[in-house]
Amino acid sequence: MDQTLLRAPWLQAIARAFSGNAVYAVGGAVRNALMGIPVSDVDLCGKQRPEEVQKQCEGTEITVRLRAAHFGTVELHVDGHMAEYTTFRRDSYRGGHQPTQVRFADTVEEDALRRDFSVNALYTPLTEPALVIDLVGGLLHLRQRVLHTVTSDPDRVMKDDGLRILRAARFQAELGFTPTDAVLESARKYVNLLNGIAAERKRDELTKILESDTKYPSLKRDVPPVSAGLATLVRVGAWEKLFGTLSPEGIAALNNAQTLNAGGKLALLYRQETPDVLFIAMTALRFSKRATADAAEALAVFHTLTHQRGEAADALRFGLPALYTAIDMLKAVDSDTAALPRAEALLQKVQQNRLPRSLKELAVGGEDLLKLSAELNLPRERIGAVLTSLWRAVVNGRLANERDALLEQARRDFVDSQNSEC
Repeated sequence: MDQTLLRAPWLQAIARAFSGNAVYAVGGAVRNALMGIPVSDVDLCGKQRPEEVQKQCEGTEITVRLRAAHFGTVELHVDGHMAEYTTFRRDSYRGGHQPTQVRFADTVEEDALRRDFSVNALYTPLTEPALVIDLVGGLLHLRQRVLHTVTSDPDRVMKDDGLRILRAARFQAELGFTPTDAVLESARKYVNLLNGIAAERKRDELTKILESDTKYPSLKRDVPPVSAGLATLVRVGAWEKLFGTLSPEGIAALNNAQTLNAGGKLALLYRQETPDVLFIAMTALRFSKRATADAAEALAVFHTLTHQRGEAADALRFGLPALYTAIDMLKAVDSDTAALPRAEALLQKVQQNRLPRSLKELAVGGEDLLKLSAELNLPRERIGAVLTSLWRAVVNGRLANERDALLEQARRDFVDSQNSEC
C-alpha cells in the first residue's frame, strides 16, 4: 500500500486537530493507494458531528466550510488542499440518489453498510496509515478485481439509489473490476430507478465511463475500458435510459478513440445519426452548450468527409477543432474509404497556410467589399454572402487567395446577385 498521501503533512494536521478522536480516510483514497494508482479526491469520516468538527478546528491551520451539514458533510481546507469529511451515517432511501433520512452513527461498522461497493468501504485511520479496516470483504474483492456490494445481497444496496447502476459500470471501466453476476442481476432488476435520477448526475457518470481509457494509464486492464463499461449498461438495460433507441453496435469503435473527449466519443457513437439527433441527446443529458455544439459540429464534419461529394469548405466551415475531432473519429472507425487521406490533406494545407481557415484569413475583408458595393451602388447587405462565397471558392481550389483575384470575383458576384433580382 502506498502510504505517501495518507502521511502527507496536511492530512496529519487534520488528524492532530481531531484531538485523539479517530478520523479515517475512506473510499478511493484507500482503494487507490492499495492499487498503486493516483488519488484524485480525499474523503474522510468519523463520529464527530459537523459542529464538533468546527469547534475542534478553531485556532488551527484548518479552515472548515459547511457543505451539506444536514448530511454531516464539511470541507476541510489545509495549505491549499481540501478533504471532504462526513460524519458516520445510517441512510434511508426511497429510490432516489439523495437519502430521504440521515441518522448519524458512532461506528465504522454502521457507516460501512451505507456505502455502495465493498472496495469503496475500506477505512484507514490517519494516525495509522498502514492499517486497513475491512468489514465487508473489500480487500478480497480488490485482489480478485471483483465488484460487489457491501452486503451479500446486492438488492439491499441497488434498490436505494439508481445511480449505483451507472457507478458499477464506471468502476468496471475505470478500475478494471468485473461486477458479479448478482450485482448485474440486481442492476437489471432496479434499472427503472434511473428514470428518477437527475440528468446532470447521469451525465457525470457517463462522462467518466467515456473517458475511463485515460483515467489511470498505468493500470493494466484485461479488456478495453470504455467498451466494457458501456457493454454493462447494455446488459442491464441502462443503455436505453441514456441513449434511447440508439443502436449500441458502434461501441467497439471507442476502443480506438483515446484521443477523443466525452463529446467526441458521443459523436462517434452517433456517427450513423444526424448532428441534430446528437444535439438533442446531449442536451437531454445536460451537457454544456459548448460541449454539445462542439460534438454536433464534429459529427457534421465527419459526415462531410465521408460523403464523396462533400467539399473541403463544408468540412472546414466549422473550424479547426471540429476538423481535428472528425479526423480522430475517422481513425477510430478504421474506414477503408479515402475520407481520412482527404481530411489529413485538407488539414495539412491549412497548417501550411495554403488555405484560409476562416473569413478573417482571406486576402480581402469587409471594408474592401464595402467600398466595392458603394462603387457599384449595390446594397451592403450582400457583403457577408459574397465574402462567404469567396472563402468557399478559395478553400475548394477554384480561386487563389490573392487580393486582385478576389476583388474581381467579388465584383462579378455582386453584379450576378443584382442581375438575378432583376
